[in-house]
Amino acid sequence: MKYKVVLTACVGMMLMASTGYAAVQYHSLTNKDGKIVYETKSTKDYVKTESKDEADRFKAFFELKEKVLKNGEAGLFYMVANNPNHQTDLGTKLTVFQNPSQLREKITDKSIKIADNINGNYTFQKADVIFKNAQEVNPPSSEEKKKMEEKLRKQAEESNKGYAMMSVEMTDQFSLLNVTYQNGEDKIGVMINNLSGKSDPTSYIDEKVEFKQEKVQVKGVEMLHTEFGPSQWHELKWVYESPDKKVKYAYTIQGDLNKVSKETLMKLVEGYLE
Repeated sequence: MKYKVVLTACVGMMLMASTGYAAVQYHSLTNKDGKIVYETKSTKDYVKTESKDEADRFKAFFELKEKVLKNGEAGLFYMVANNPNHQTDLGTKLTVFQNPSQLREKITDKSIKIADNINGNYTFQKADVIFKNAQEVNPPSSEEKKKMEEKLRKQAEESNKGYAMMSVEMTDQFSLLNVTYQNGEDKIGVMINNLSGKSDPTSYIDEKVEFKQEKVQVKGVEMLHTEFGPSQWHELKWVYESPDKKVKYAYTIQGDLNKVSKETLMKLVEGYLE
């Protein structure tokens, strides 16, 4: 993909400098009760103020956690520089699976569909999974959090490394699952985003991005079909919600528009709706 994806606290924010289409239209998906379960909005609606210190600290933190953590690990970091409020940053590194059976064993929610192949043509190549760590699943109290911050701050200042890190236990709950399937030179991506418990499942797309979005239906399920201009990348997105509304996943199947047509994507989706 030739557009930049920046993960936010919601689902994502897609940005790219482009001429843009004449008319930009954003859509949403609703459940059977008429409640919005997923929507796209302009980045103009995304309100977040970030100081230069915060931006510089997060950039350094991201680079450090990618270097220090091994795949499938998590850590709580204290960065000395650009940290006037003495905050910690919680980071997780993805886990890579080369075998679909091993991935299925790891995913505890068996309603998640992880196929060996799609439509008999596209074969599982690999999966990148971000699992939730223990502090995400069971956040520490404000008192516990303060103690950890003070402990890490002291370690960081005394070590002269510029940072300190505390390992955090991982759980078997996933946050994001991204599987690549391949048929010759053609590739299909299947992304499953865990929206359970999130009150604002929103994807923000800059109005300068060249894209077209429309609602379609596959086997009676409402979906969003989005095409991204110069990249010639397109996707179908839908939401699975359990009957008790406690579990919610956003499924996205995506591919190269020049190699995989909209009709082919819709056909591939059918296997996930059975």
